[in-house]
Amino acid sequence: MPTENKITVIGLTGGIGCGKSTFCDLMAEHGVAHIDTDQIARLVVEPGSDGLQMVVEAFGEGVLNQDKTLNRQALRQLIFADAKDQSGRERLEAILHPLIQQETERQIRQYQENPNYRQPLLLVAIPLLVEGILKRGHPPSYIDEIWVLDCSEETQITRASQRDGATIEQIKTILANQASRQQRRQYADKMIDNDQDLAHLQKQVEQLLIEFNA
Repeated sequence: MPTENKITVIGLTGGIGCGKSTFCDLMAEHGVAHIDTDQIARLVVEPGSDGLQMVVEAFGEGVLNQDKTLNRQALRQLIFADAKDQSGRERLEAILHPLIQQETERQIRQYQENPNYRQPLLLVAIPLLVEGILKRGHPPSYIDEIWVLDCSEETQITRASQRDGATIEQIKTILANQASRQQRRQYADKMIDNDQDLAHLQKQVEQLLIEFNA
């Protein structure tokens, strides 16, 4: 049986436009790997997957494109058709969350059992980490620490509109449905300020690595 590396698993989170991808890229320059749960969420509903089959069984063939891939827009419209009815969203989460967790844990084990991965930490980017804690009452069992990327709402709106091409109204709607800055701070083991420039964020990355390698 492979020997496991002693790795601290970091749950990295933050609201839209807070810079999670940029932070992961900066850490990667120092050899720190990250697992992206957004990518895993897409992986578990790829054509031919059990996840996609379960989604179709729950919501019908209308959530598929002609090439049998998932039509995310159709699914989104279906589960959010009635803002007061959360049953569709809850059914979807009941299907996807266990699959996402299972794959996330599998990827974590790969790093833990890889003798060539010698970093003391591993990032797991979970955009809605705090939202999940608020709903279920606890973080995922595989998380050792929670790091929160934080910036002002004004900065979030500016970055998200430049990156996604979304309107300010659309971004504000997303913000209203995410955890607040105060709620994230409540669960944070470390707060990372990303309200300034890239150099400021880089200095924080370097300081975090110094602390972990001390």
